[in-house]
Amino acid sequence: MSAHRPTRYARLGAVGSLSLALLAIAPPADADPLPSPSPSPNGEARGPEYDQSFRWSVAPSNEDGETGRSYFVYDVIPGQVIEDWAAVTNYGTDPMTFAVYGADAFNTPDGSFALDAADQEPDEAGTWLEFTSDDATLTVEPGATELVPFTMTVPDNAEPGDHAAGVVTSITQDAVNDQGQLVQVDRRIAARVYLRVDGPVRAGLQVEAVFVDYGHTWWNPFAAGEATIRYQVRNAGNLRLAADGAVQAKAPFGIALGEAVEGEIPEMLPGTSYEYVQTIPDLYPVFLLTGEVTATPKAAPQATDLADTTPVVRSASTWAVPWVLVAAAALLLGVLAVQRRLRKKRMRAAIDKAVARATAQQGAEKPPGIHEESAATPADPGKDA
Repeated sequence: MSAHRPTRYARLGAVGSLSLALLAIAPPADADPLPSPSPSPNGEARGPEYDQSFRWSVAPSNEDGETGRSYFVYDVIPGQVIEDWAAVTNYGTDPMTFAVYGADAFNTPDGSFALDAADQEPDEAGTWLEFTSDDATLTVEPGATELVPFTMTVPDNAEPGDHAAGVVTSITQDAVNDQGQLVQVDRRIAARVYLRVDGPVRAGLQVEAVFVDYGHTWWNPFAAGEATIRYQVRNAGNLRLAADGAVQAKAPFGIALGEAVEGEIPEMLPGTSYEYVQTIPDLYPVFLLTGEVTATPKAAPQATDLADTTPVVRSASTWAVPWVLVAAAALLLGVLAVQRRLRKKRMRAAIDKAVARATAQQGAEKPPGIHEESAATPADPGKDA
């Protein structure tokens, strides 16, 4: 299965000096990476220069008309052929002729569902769509609804898991922009198509590339700073999914700091990745600051529940040092060390002086040398005899 990246923007082909494409996904309509019509509550397209005579919608249906389905959603097996219908309604006052075709889907960086541009050949699920009209065009009278039959043929070698595409209706008009240039406006509305191919499937939510930065007024030891936490969330599995995300700052020993930033991670088609930057304010420097990211996977809209919803937790740390306090502490320790050295030096000098004084006093009080008297040698009694 091809991996669609959110940075894969639709390409615009130049017509005259400029061209512009407008796309709405209906129903419900979502933003895309191109300037888009604003959806009305009933899923109709309304362009930047809104004209009541130029409105239409496309929605899933059957051979009798709209069925109330939001999307085309199928569980399929390789080689299966599906027959279905799309209802195209002209809410304008003039007849409109549409090009009808299939396109591959991807997610934009803001999490919206989008489709490849008209001049980009599909290479994934968009190629599975085939419309019965010979010229792939459809004319709809004002106030009328036309049903568009199509087939979807799943390849025999289709990879298991989720695939996404869109049934696109488009109409092209010539216009002049504010600079007086001739432009061709390609207005498009599409209905989403989701397919899940039978086989081994897995949810592969990953949190990657976590970086933490701490900033504060270094010279003010009583000023709080803020943590900036950057991270990437990737769908490395083969199921589309969403997630609940939370970012928390922590001090050493896992002590939570500030308020956790919570939010929903929107639908992620397989291969999609989003990058986020979250800021947590009012954090005092705690020497080592950790940013912890938690993403709990959940089923995407109109998808079956996930078998594994174990939260994915990743973290990274950075230094958050109160430099003024550290410098003051270092200075205080230095002063105390000098004072201790001086005290020891004075004590050693006093001891040396006391020892010298005691030695001198002991020498002055020493008694005179002892004078020994010769003892008389006893007489030899033998001599007298």
